[in-house]
Amino acid sequence: MQDDDPSPPPASSASGELVTIVDDDPTARRLMRFWLERAGYRVVEHDSGESAIRDEGESPNVACVDLGLGEVGGFKVIQHLRARDADLPIIVVTAQREIETAVAAMRAGAYDYVTKPLDRDRLILAVHRARERRELVDNVRRLESALGERGVLGSIVGQSPKMRELAQQVDRVLTSDVAVCVFGESGTGKELVARAIHQGSNRRRGPFVAINCAGIPESLQESELFGHERGSFTGATQLRRGCFEQANGGTLLLDELGEMSLTTQASLLRTLQEKTIRRVGGSSETPVDVRIVCATHRDLRVEVEAGRFREDLYFRLVVYPIQLPPLRERLEDIPLLVGHFLRTLEVGVGREVKHISPEALDALTRHRWPGNVRELQNVVHRSLLACRGDEITLADLPADIRNAVLPPLPALNGKAANGDGHRDDEVVTLRELERRAIQRALRATQGSVGKAAKLLGIGRATLYRRIATLDLSQDVA
Repeated sequence: MQDDDPSPPPASSASGELVTIVDDDPTARRLMRFWLERAGYRVVEHDSGESAIRDEGESPNVACVDLGLGEVGGFKVIQHLRARDADLPIIVVTAQREIETAVAAMRAGAYDYVTKPLDRDRLILAVHRARERRELVDNVRRLESALGERGVLGSIVGQSPKMRELAQQVDRVLTSDVAVCVFGESGTGKELVARAIHQGSNRRRGPFVAINCAGIPESLQESELFGHERGSFTGATQLRRGCFEQANGGTLLLDELGEMSLTTQASLLRTLQEKTIRRVGGSSETPVDVRIVCATHRDLRVEVEAGRFREDLYFRLVVYPIQLPPLRERLEDIPLLVGHFLRTLEVGVGREVKHISPEALDALTRHRWPGNVRELQNVVHRSLLACRGDEITLADLPADIRNAVLPPLPALNGKAANGDGHRDDEVVTLRELERRAIQRALRATQGSVGKAAKLLGIGRATLYRRIATLDLSQDVA
């Protein structure tokens, strides 16, 4: 066994989670307990399989079980622990000469194994990975329980601290007509927030009208906002009511407000001051009763300083600013968002897929999401179309997201390697291509043959045979 080392791996990530040790060797138990407690874990010891099975205390996050127990052996302990908690990751502790038995235990449901004499770093790493695996599984369970549930604030999905703060901010403006400006990156859901404000206000029975200022040419902005009279310009063959009149009694969303021309800004300021509109080409004033909600991805203070946005209009429209967080700042909401999209997109796909593998969910939480929630929706939609079973797996995700969780491939002979691990100009045998594909799949699944077979699209038994033929057993966990 490894000597005590005064500098064990860092303990900050353990967070006091509980590890159960089942081993009839008191020296091994004490040593594992010492290492794990130094790494930040809480530990419960059992000197027999019967003691572990009869323990009705706190459920552990990870269990370390010695296979060489007495009357109640390690296999029985594993069966009982998994019957109590099917998602409990179990690490098998075994002698070096019993590797085949350890592999059999993993086939029976164990997550990993460590051998005696014990190695501190190997043990801590195995427990750490098992804990991470449990967290991923718990995230998937939360996702599945969220399917069919309504997100906070209607269509706005999220339960992270930032989204709870957003809900509180929206709550404060529902009972008044205060002008709200929603700031946020593209794809964060600014229109959804505006709709939530409308639906929660006393104007909910009135219309909700949205206009995207960035999508309208400058020459047509006033016509879109205020309407026009017949014959007021070429192509105006009939009277047209603008967005203000359409939203009368309700809410008007001015999306991408920062793209509005200075000329239109002056007309908008007049409308807000007088609460009337004048159609393009008209001479009469029409009173309107509209609540204004604005949205933009620009910093309007910077636009004011640059002379591209009127300061007086800024103070009229940005009375109550709301900042939407980008998705990269609320990654904990991804399971809920994925569940929401699985439910809402299944109609268009034509079949139900209500599960996502822990590995795929891990890949989604590692992505930076420059396109925010809209990008995530597109990825889930694409993955639904690619999925062939009832679960989205790592193989169903786009390559750029999938590759983020795969081990990087080194350059070969100073030339860049492609996604298959070889240069575009390199000719290799089919056997070598097969070897590399299997090794990549095993790395992606931390050595799980069953999951690697699923990624490769072949049967588990077939993959076992190919692993033996290609002498890749060292890559199997």
